[in-house]
Amino acid sequence: MAVKKQTTIRLGARGSLLSRMQSQQVADALEKAHRGLRVEVRIFKTSGDAIADRPLHEMGGKGLFIKELEQALLADEIDCAVHSYKDVPVTMPLVDQAELTMAAVPQREDVRDVLVCPGIKRIEDLPHGAKVGTGSTRRRCQALSIRPDLDVQPIRGNVDTRLNKVRTGEYRAIVLAMAGLRRSGLFDEADMTPLEAETFLPAAGQGALAVQCRSTDRSTLGALSALNDPTTAACVSLERELVRRLNGDCYSPIAAWARLANGQYTLRAAVGGRGGVAPVIRASAQASIDQKDQVVEKVFGSLVDQGAMDRLGG
Repeated sequence: MAVKKQTTIRLGARGSLLSRMQSQQVADALEKAHRGLRVEVRIFKTSGDAIADRPLHEMGGKGLFIKELEQALLADEIDCAVHSYKDVPVTMPLVDQAELTMAAVPQREDVRDVLVCPGIKRIEDLPHGAKVGTGSTRRRCQALSIRPDLDVQPIRGNVDTRLNKVRTGEYRAIVLAMAGLRRSGLFDEADMTPLEAETFLPAAGQGALAVQCRSTDRSTLGALSALNDPTTAACVSLERELVRRLNGDCYSPIAAWARLANGQYTLRAAVGGRGGVAPVIRASAQASIDQKDQVVEKVFGSLVDQGAMDRLGG
């Protein structure tokens, strides 16, 4: 759908460095795709940003990072919002989704996690009992499956705040998403080492953005369609469907990564115990494009057979 000249789109973003950077990237891409379009970025402070001293799952989960943005959409204060897709709840959203839709999923960034640790490039080489920071139970269980002796502790704060906690020695190492580091311009190969995605599996939607708007806003829907990458959208949909089948929430140690290559979808998954307890159960499957739903069914069945539901509910 064509966008008329001088049309303005109000884009909502969080105030964190990462959110501002990736939202500006979406704004720039929109203006490039539609001649004469102006995108106005509006910053909101979300509940997730305001709560820095308590675990998110105790206060409502990762949905706290998008709650105020979704409320602003419903109140017609903004026309669209940019989210890190891994922060969008699969189950138990905090805002009614009936009038909202994910209008675009741009091409995915690097899905890998990164070990941030000066002088050390592998989890295997960390000192005995080293204190490792992560806010993710998914990362916790996978790190412990490699090194059960590690002292894996929760860490909160924006990307730059977390990096500073390594520099000051509060943590010997932390694990962050490569996508966030790259989009923030903070990736430094001297102290940061990507972890192989095949063995240290990412979260569902990791590396992907979701651009949300009102489902009845035909003009914004049309403008955002230019940013959608069908392959990324399909892969993230498979990952999120697996999490849904497992009844996962923000505290569930579930990893899921789908790829499309040579006409085949491959879905890999890993599940730890509730709270991020090792060991980790793994499963993978392939399916053709026209039977892509089967890949979720196969992986889900394998995980259930290995006791995944008991582990997640424990």
